[in-house]
Amino acid sequence: MAIFNKDTALEIAYIGAGAVAGKVASEQVYKVLPSEVTNKIGTEYEGYVKGAIPILVGLFLPRLAGSTTIVRGLANGMIASGASTIVGKAIEATGVLESKTDAPAGVGNVMMGNVMMSGYGDQSLIMGEGDSDYSSNSQDFTSAYAGEMDY
Repeated sequence: MAIFNKDTALEIAYIGAGAVAGKVASEQVYKVLPSEVTNKIGTEYEGYVKGAIPILVGLFLPRLAGSTTIVRGLANGMIASGASTIVGKAIEATGVLESKTDAPAGVGNVMMGNVMMSGYGDQSLIMGEGDSDYSSNSQDFTSAYAGEMDY
């Protein structure tokens, strides 16, 4: 029995199409909501509502259109798309992904923080030399804003 066959490829395509359809449905349904409703929702909860729309459509789609493989795949993709939007907004609201240093978050700021990255703030030299936030030149790069202790 093959792990990846034609049926598996079709299911993946259906789920992918459902995820895209969920995003489109979310935007289109949110556009037609009355302004009284969207004003009460506000921008703080807009993402949660936009995530709930494809989940609801995905839950009711098999009941409305039957339970074929394509409908189940589209529904699962819509549910996954909505859940992803809601979880993303919840993580964003907690501030978990914000950088803890004055350096921009992203590639190169994972292990060493400001130590290896130069050119921002008052740290213009590599490896903590010069005017930096370190208390001494002891070559101890695990102190101050190095970042390793964040794990």
